[in-house]
Amino acid sequence: MTYGEAESNLILTRLINQWAIASDAHDTAAQLRLMAPDGTYRIYQDDALISETSGRENLNRQFTQAAAASDRSFTQNGTRLITVNQNDGTATGILYAQVKVVTTPVEGGPAILTDYSVRYDDHYAFLGENWGILERDEHRIIVDQHPLATGH
Repeated sequence: MTYGEAESNLILTRLINQWAIASDAHDTAAQLRLMAPDGTYRIYQDDALISETSGRENLNRQFTQAAAASDRSFTQNGTRLITVNQNDGTATGILYAQVKVVTTPVEGGPAILTDYSVRYDDHYAFLGENWGILERDEHRIIVDQHPLATGH
């Protein structure tokens, strides 16, 4: 790994962490700043594509709807591997994460915890002065949903 590759890996790791923090804070504007203007976000469940969104306006709508649908969330990033191609200003990445989402049913009832074990397949591009997410494929590998336990 060259110095330039190592520096890009650090920047991309920070980008990945910024994404998780912005998502948990329901800060869709921050998420959009991390995406390329013509970026694409796909969601797969059991290897089936369930959502695909491209472009800043459509991504803003999708991220805003996702944020509004949950009360709170907690993301823990885990193992990641980033491969940088310095020659053409691109990179790819695989990231494993745990995402916990709490929602309250409309009809009252107990809050629901959905625990997602996710693999992100990312494509990044160097956009003039910084890296951005060009494509992000969210693969929901394991989904566990149950009433949220309350503690004292």
